[in-house]
Amino acid sequence: MSPFMGRKAFILLSDGVAFREPTSITTAIEFAQRADTIIYPIRFSDPVPFSRPVIGLILLMASQHGKQGLHRMARETGGAYFEVTGILSKEYIYSLIEEALRNQYSIGYTPARAASDGKYHRIKLTTKNRYQIVNTRGGYYAR
Repeated sequence: MSPFMGRKAFILLSDGVAFREPTSITTAIEFAQRADTIIYPIRFSDPVPFSRPVIGLILLMASQHGKQGLHRMARETGGAYFEVTGILSKEYIYSLIEEALRNQYSIGYTPARAASDGKYHRIKLTTKNRYQIVNTRGGYYAR
């Protein structure tokens, strides 16, 4: 996504389970953050079959690990996590993401001591009104 200019969002439709992936979730998050890309993961998976208990348990553990990874990708890039259920259809989730993208604000930040060290710097944005919700990424890479 780095070559593209302007706002960028990446919608990831996945069951969250990956076997033998060459890239870790941490690396994927770092690349998204460096490219200023928001990730909106949508988990879409079938129920775990328990007809074979050992295999079902392994699949359940992999599924839960993947779900945590998708949550992390959304949280650390400023996106939101969604899961397709009987109540939340893919179409409805896409409309929620569209609404979120239409209602974003851009806030500029200049640190007291500007560093172009390429390192990740954490920031926290809060509001005076505790009932307002702020959805941001947790920091930035200095350029």
